[in-house]
Amino acid sequence: MLPSRMNRPAVLLCCWLPLLLVTTSAADQQSPVVVTTAAAGELRYLPLISVPATTLSLGESRVSPRTPGFIVQLPVRVGDQIKQGELLAELDCTTNLSQQREAEAARESAAAQLNLAQRQIRRTKTLREERNISEETLNQRETDLETARAELNRAAAVLEKVRYDVLHCRITAPFSGVVLERLAAEGEWIAPGQPVVRLVDTERLEVSAQIPLHQADSLIQAKQLELLTDGESYRLKLRHLLPLVDMRGRNREARMEFTGNSALPGSSGRMQWRADEFHLPADIPVRRGGKLGVMLEQNGSARFLPLESALEGHPAAIDLPPETRIILQGRQKVTDGEKVQVSAGKQDAP
Repeated sequence: MLPSRMNRPAVLLCCWLPLLLVTTSAADQQSPVVVTTAAAGELRYLPLISVPATTLSLGESRVSPRTPGFIVQLPVRVGDQIKQGELLAELDCTTNLSQQREAEAARESAAAQLNLAQRQIRRTKTLREERNISEETLNQRETDLETARAELNRAAAVLEKVRYDVLHCRITAPFSGVVLERLAAEGEWIAPGQPVVRLVDTERLEVSAQIPLHQADSLIQAKQLELLTDGESYRLKLRHLLPLVDMRGRNREARMEFTGNSALPGSSGRMQWRADEFHLPADIPVRRGGKLGVMLEQNGSARFLPLESALEGHPAAIDLPPETRIILQGRQKVTDGEKVQVSAGKQDAP
């Protein structure tokens, strides 16, 4: 006999209940995800950071005379290595020497006038004490003395200037360097400020490099800096990290000094140093919920650990105990909290 319409829901519930229990039981017994792991101590490393760098000279000068004249000697040529104080060019100094002799004679004359005025003032004071001369005459002698002293000072200043001009008839190197260009020739009349040679400093050198913002702290903490250029390696030390950020590249300029041998001015290469904290390879982090991090295996479950400073495609800094187990194979598909089973096979670190 068919069940009545009132008993039909009870019959349906009785039919579906066993199937529901079987499905729930199968879900509870779902197999965990098989993964492989490796210890953080096997994966972490101190990455070698490298940025472009250029050697700069702190001195490049267009050397010019300080007095006018004809160039009578220009012994240097392009490429010559010049020491500080060596001759670059020499001017005809005939006029300056004549002016020096004239100024020396004027100074001697002024010195003689001062000597005479000093004797006269002493004599006048004696006569004034004896009341054999007027107060007005004494005042005149004192005025003459001050005038003679001022004239001597003026003559000495003129002589100093003329001697300065004579001294600078010889144009010398302000620093040690290499002649890059001759800008005048023998026989030319040259005026103050008109360049004779172009000289670049080869001793006072610095290295300039653009440092990404996320690597600035690493550079400051670096124990050893090296410049690699033309197959050679040069030791450096950080002089200053400029407190400015380039708006286009989001970099900060760093200036380094050579601690030993130095590269040639203008040479380009790579500056490199070891990071001061451990990193994971760039392909280990995974993205979950918009954040980059690593999948850890803890007591048979996957745990997602975000890495706040991680950047896509870059090695990620970590601060984990060496024994921490990091999921390798299977890390892309497991989720936080999901059950995992570590493969019994060999755990190979990438």
